[in-house]
Amino acid sequence: MATLLPPYRDCLDRLSALLLAQGYLSLLLVDVSEIAQVERDYGSRIFGEILASMASLVNELKGSEIRQDDVLTVNERGGNAFLVFLGPKRGEPENRVRMVEIAAAAERVGEHLNRRLSRISSPYVRKRPHVTVGFGLVFHNPLIHPEHLVGRLVEEAWEAVRIQRMQRAFQDRVRIQEILLAGHITTLFQPIFSLQEPGVLGYEALSRGPMGTPQASPIGLFEFAAEADLTFELDRFCRLRAFEKGSELPAESKLFVNVFPSAMYDPDFQGAALIKLLGGLGLNPAQIVLEVTEQYAIDNYTVFMEAMQNFTQMGFQIAVDDVGAGYSSLEKVARLKPKYLKFDMRIVRGIDGSHIQREMARALKSVAEKMDAMVIAEGIEREGELAAVRDLGIEYGQGYLLGRPADLQSIKASLANGGPPAAAGAPGPTPTASSKTASTAQRQPSEAAPPAPVRAPLGDDASKPWEPSVEPPATRSSTPGPSFAFPDDEPPPPHAPLPEAIEGGQAMLPPGFDED
Repeated sequence: MATLLPPYRDCLDRLSALLLAQGYLSLLLVDVSEIAQVERDYGSRIFGEILASMASLVNELKGSEIRQDDVLTVNERGGNAFLVFLGPKRGEPENRVRMVEIAAAAERVGEHLNRRLSRISSPYVRKRPHVTVGFGLVFHNPLIHPEHLVGRLVEEAWEAVRIQRMQRAFQDRVRIQEILLAGHITTLFQPIFSLQEPGVLGYEALSRGPMGTPQASPIGLFEFAAEADLTFELDRFCRLRAFEKGSELPAESKLFVNVFPSAMYDPDFQGAALIKLLGGLGLNPAQIVLEVTEQYAIDNYTVFMEAMQNFTQMGFQIAVDDVGAGYSSLEKVARLKPKYLKFDMRIVRGIDGSHIQREMARALKSVAEKMDAMVIAEGIEREGELAAVRDLGIEYGQGYLLGRPADLQSIKASLANGGPPAAAGAPGPTPTASSKTASTAQRQPSEAAPPAPVRAPLGDDASKPWEPSVEPPATRSSTPGPSFAFPDDEPPPPHAPLPEAIEGGQAMLPPGFDED
């Protein structure tokens, strides 16, 4: 086993001696089962390497949270938990440990490991794992075999893990419910520019949760909602908010609105009800571009095919996002009859230095022309990338180099001053990092400041930014991706920077929460 730690059953003699000597045996169980998918996806060798990295983090606790004479094991060979059987407490023999001390130790170990997991760097870990530490204690009982007592202890610690998970899931659900009830979701708009002549095609609506919380990033917001079984409710809220806010954009600009597969079943997003909704906001279908990801469109192809035909007949236009990410055949995409194809940023990022990427883009551009569709290149961050996509004849572009997501007031102010947030051909400063999936979470201190905090609703103290009534766990992160970069001895920020590898499409962000 790559962790070099023995299964606890191989240490039963030592554990039995501890149980007899102390009169009890206590345990901290470090659950790392969230990475179990790695073994199913990539095999036991890769899984073992990830476990070994985690084992090194647990070993670091020796001499601090874990005493040198504590017994460190795993639950089984190739298992998904580290077991720390606690040795005698320092001091007099009668100075027994207390349950409150064991619980506090479990909490400290969990905080330490979740902080230090930032050191795990692997392309196989799709989301930063969250460690849960359970604990338990059994007393020596001469009527019961020591092996059975140790087994009971392990099961009690697992039960503690399950209870903590349930509590965390409940808190997460309450947090999302509070966000929806209070309407604490900010809608930003990112411009999409013409690359062949000056002008703005339109704006893509993007959603953010409360600043300073794990839900501030689009990934965190939607993953919390998915775990709380509130995906439809959150998507519906964000979609309606996008229409409301987007109605104040210039009438000649297209409004790109991301849609989920579940939106196809929303009665308020169909036929006369949808036309009435838009009419009440001063919008008409010709202004709206419904954006679907290639993956979601194909996974729900039959439903999407029928729905998109209905939307097209009503006057809406269709954009297919993440084209070239490798999810499906372009034949099925063509049958959706999209007006726009948005190239996946893996094609765009570094395209000026890659002959292969340029040829891929050229081929996809040719396919788009045969579909009678226009191309939008996403994730443009450098002038070299901008020049390369222009040379390929790509019609439109989106990215931090051209224009960052901004709130409605900022866009209005910019337009009032005579221009959009940035002009094609005269981009602003190049950002240091960004991601289509979660640019807010990736902002560095040197970059432009994020939008102002969401203010409290009427009846609350409107002078203070809203904070959820349930305090978010400091160590919780829903960030997918393989690499993290917090300082070794510092806790992560409220919402952690996302790894650049996300930009390669390793983590799929649900529609409605993506941006360049």
